[in-house]
Amino acid sequence: MFRNAVILLLFCESVCQTVKFVCRPGTPYPQRPFYMSGDVLIGGMLDIHIYYKTEAFNFSSPPHLQARKISMLLEDFYNFLSLVFAVDEINSNPNILPNVTLGYNIYDSYVDLFRTVQGAVRIYSGNTKQYPNYNCDKYGVLAAVIEGMSSSFSIQYANIFGMYKYPQISFMSQEPLQSNKQNFPNFYRTVPSEKALYAAIIALLKNFGWMWVGIIYADDDSSINAIKIIKNMIVESGGCVEFIKLIPSINDYSPERIKDIEQTIARSTANVILLYGSKNNVYYLELNVHVTSIPGKVWIHTADSSFRIFNVVNDTVVNGSLRFIMQKNENPAFITFVKKVNPSRFPPGRTFTTWWDELCENRCPFNPRNRNCTGVESGRQIIYSHCNLKFTGMSYIVYNSVYAVAYALHEMYQETPLSERLQDKNKLQFQDLKGWKLHKYIKRVNFTNTLGQNIYFNNEEISIGYDIYNPINYPNWTTNLQKVGHFDLHASPERQINIKEEAIVWENKFAKLLMPRSVCSEKCLPGYRKSVREGQPVCCYDCLLCPDGQFSNQTDVDVCIKCPEDQWPNVQKTECIKKAITFLSYEDPIGIVLAFIAILFSLIASVFLGIFIKYQNTPIVKANNRDLSYLILVSLMLSCLCCLIFIEKPEQLTCFSRQAIFGITFSISVSSLLGKTFIVVIAFNATKPGNNLRKWVGPKVPKCIVFFCSVIQVLICIFWILLVPPSTSYNTQSEIAKIILECDKGSAIAFYVILGYLTILASVCFVVAFLARKLPDTFNDAKLITFSMLVFFTVWIFFIPTYLSAKGTSTVAVEIFAILASSSGMLGSIFVPKCYIILIKPQKNRKNFVLKASL
Repeated sequence: MFRNAVILLLFCESVCQTVKFVCRPGTPYPQRPFYMSGDVLIGGMLDIHIYYKTEAFNFSSPPHLQARKISMLLEDFYNFLSLVFAVDEINSNPNILPNVTLGYNIYDSYVDLFRTVQGAVRIYSGNTKQYPNYNCDKYGVLAAVIEGMSSSFSIQYANIFGMYKYPQISFMSQEPLQSNKQNFPNFYRTVPSEKALYAAIIALLKNFGWMWVGIIYADDDSSINAIKIIKNMIVESGGCVEFIKLIPSINDYSPERIKDIEQTIARSTANVILLYGSKNNVYYLELNVHVTSIPGKVWIHTADSSFRIFNVVNDTVVNGSLRFIMQKNENPAFITFVKKVNPSRFPPGRTFTTWWDELCENRCPFNPRNRNCTGVESGRQIIYSHCNLKFTGMSYIVYNSVYAVAYALHEMYQETPLSERLQDKNKLQFQDLKGWKLHKYIKRVNFTNTLGQNIYFNNEEISIGYDIYNPINYPNWTTNLQKVGHFDLHASPERQINIKEEAIVWENKFAKLLMPRSVCSEKCLPGYRKSVREGQPVCCYDCLLCPDGQFSNQTDVDVCIKCPEDQWPNVQKTECIKKAITFLSYEDPIGIVLAFIAILFSLIASVFLGIFIKYQNTPIVKANNRDLSYLILVSLMLSCLCCLIFIEKPEQLTCFSRQAIFGITFSISVSSLLGKTFIVVIAFNATKPGNNLRKWVGPKVPKCIVFFCSVIQVLICIFWILLVPPSTSYNTQSEIAKIILECDKGSAIAFYVILGYLTILASVCFVVAFLARKLPDTFNDAKLITFSMLVFFTVWIFFIPTYLSAKGTSTVAVEIFAILASSSGMLGSIFVPKCYIILIKPQKNRKNFVLKASL
């Protein structure tokens, strides 16, 4: 619809010249072509001037001349000269299109869509006036159109004029969408798709470790789509984008927008800013905002241009930008052509004269015979200038584009039957040439140009790499464009980008660094992990020390790695080291204390045993079965000594014996107390007349009680050892920095069965002793046994929760403490009072005192 409307508008303009309108479509500047007749014509649509408004239109009156302004980009004129030079060179080459003269019909697009469409219609109609669908050119037939417009204009051009099916060859547009041959069947380009540029940008950022960048891009569909892709690629590679700002269109540089861009850049923490857009957009951004003069920033330019904006802030030269420029070769013959070309070949006007004046920065007079600008003016040496022809725009690519069309025409000529070739005066005629016929020949173009480079189309585009340049500004207001690297998409990944970092001149701010850094957060060192700040990009994070039991041996890790169970991170948490194997030993303070207490209590028990043996015939010893007293003291002494088995390196034998000795000795002690208490009750009740308990009075009954009660505990221990025996094990969970070598009980149920059985014996003993506590006997142990059982219950009731909550060597210490506490409770409750009487109150340990007390 848009295409038809534009063509209809242009048609109306051409056929309605006789009608006088107050305001009709037109232009204040006549659009003159650069034309040379020939048998076959190559159309050209080039950006030579920029045509922009200087004040807003109010549509109330016709636009006047002062409302628009024309500016010229110096290097774009090289593109025009290169097309002219290539046509001249082909015409003088007898091996290409013999007897055929190539011509050209070139229009300036003025970077204006209306002018572009207007010029295109004139190319196709072959007239300075536009007649859509008619070819009025009597001096040549159009073969193809070579254009050097931005991607957005190139797409519009293809959409509007694709119906003519002429090959459209672009040496500027890199829009990936134009690789779609269904939508753009007539489109070819002698430059690579922008996908290669995307990869080059990411490779450059990764090469320098720049993971925090800002982006400024042009206001056109191509740049908008490109920035979406580039942003995703930056994020996928681990980087982040701090801000994205739009470059105003050429006609929209309001003070508010300029201030907004300047403030955004000045406030940004990113030291690297990607400037993405066509050279025209970037050029006018520099003229209006001077963004690259803001200090402390590294600018990455994607505009394939060498235009020079000298950056100086407070008399300090600003350097450090990098530019991607498509790989080009220097053509000596073209340089010679530029130096010697006669401007009279071109249409009259100031275009060429202005170009040459500006080319030499007004330092070289316009003199066709002397084109070298190598002087010194006002003490400033010209180190770099267009005048010296060190950069000639896209001229080399334009040169290859013209040759691609010529070789396609030549191949078509070779396939034309001889009878059709030779017509008037043996001169090849292309009057029947149709644009669509040339497509198959362009697709298979494969030639070696005059510089020895092989040129061919790969998917309707020519793959070339990118050179990376570093513009160096000098204090004497001169500039040098230094090549510092290269990118080749088709190389292996590790060799795609090659940078000479030592050749880059950075800004003074980065002088103390080897290279500029641009990160939101510094890298997290090994031993730390990243913690993304809430509400900020993933590149903005804090570095947190790895948690206990984890480590990191690389920088910028998101998650620390858990050490194996038998290892523990070092102090820096950069690696895992073997955990120290530990157990309760005699070297530990708590082990020494417990061992001392165990030996002390066993010595006390042995002393009590010695006292009882020495005074075995005294009433207090003989009362309540002295043999059981001996057995109790021996079992208590053994129970204290068994604690020493707990305080040593666990082995298979000690793991077997620990719980068994503890359970059996304690069962002997408690069953002996039960036997003593039981015999007191029987003896007292046997004195009553007619009681049949007299036959149970004697030493055999308590011994039987001790034997049977102890045998049950022995059987429990035997079954435990046989079925689920205890064994040594390494406990890696209790203490995070140590491995606890301990005895695995094998069966927790069996352990608690032993404790449960002891509890049953103690309960029965407590009940019997409690009932016998008031029996009339001078040396009745029932009260003492009752108290000792209360101590026993108290210790073991508190033992279970404490034991379950303890970890590592503490579990062994808790069990030893329970054994010693309960043993000392029985030892102190029962035998200390008796020894006190034997040693301190011997008068109470006499027969007459006993008889007197019993009366």
